[in-house]
Amino acid sequence: MEPTYKQFIKFLDDENKDQTVLLIHELLEKDHDIVDIYENYLIPSLRDYECKLDEAEICIWKEHTRTSIVRTILESTYPYLIKQKKKKTIDQSIVLACPQEEYHEIGALISTNYFYLMGFKVKYIGAHTPSDEIESAIGIMKPDFLALSITNYYNLLQVKKLVERLNNKFPDLKIILGGQASVLYADKAKIPYNFILSSYEDIVAFRGDLS
Repeated sequence: MEPTYKQFIKFLDDENKDQTVLLIHELLEKDHDIVDIYENYLIPSLRDYECKLDEAEICIWKEHTRTSIVRTILESTYPYLIKQKKKKTIDQSIVLACPQEEYHEIGALISTNYFYLMGFKVKYIGAHTPSDEIESAIGIMKPDFLALSITNYYNLLQVKKLVERLNNKFPDLKIILGGQASVLYADKAKIPYNFILSSYEDIVAFRGDLS
């Protein structure tokens, strides 16, 4: 019998890393689409997680443990991502980063893989990346797009300053924003972005518009 999402969540809730990772590999070995794994297993497992009231004192480290297991899945299943890439590489490059003080990077890692599947030349340069390092990376790699993932709305002000600085120095650079804080507050924060992409469907449509 094929593993189910319910089994996956049970292993994840029990912090059974071995069984959680093996379950996902079993699905991929049975030719499950890796986007289906991301959309119907990994993303919901983090998005819908709620710490129990009687576990309030340990919520932070339990969430970190859960995130660590999901990250292990992302890293260990990368060969399946390579095998399932269908789009030919296009002459468009993207640098992705989480700005300084932004430690939630699973969304950025998944987005990196989605852009890869869509044929972009893509490079993820990390979580909690200082603004000066992002600017340096843009100057050296000269990508067509910079994608910033923002989950913590406290980071919006510094991102606004960073984007304004980059726009002045690299006028041809296009800015993509992602993450919950971007979706909810980027316009209110008056960040001068070009695109907000918050889902796989958004990235597919974005790729289509460039064709």
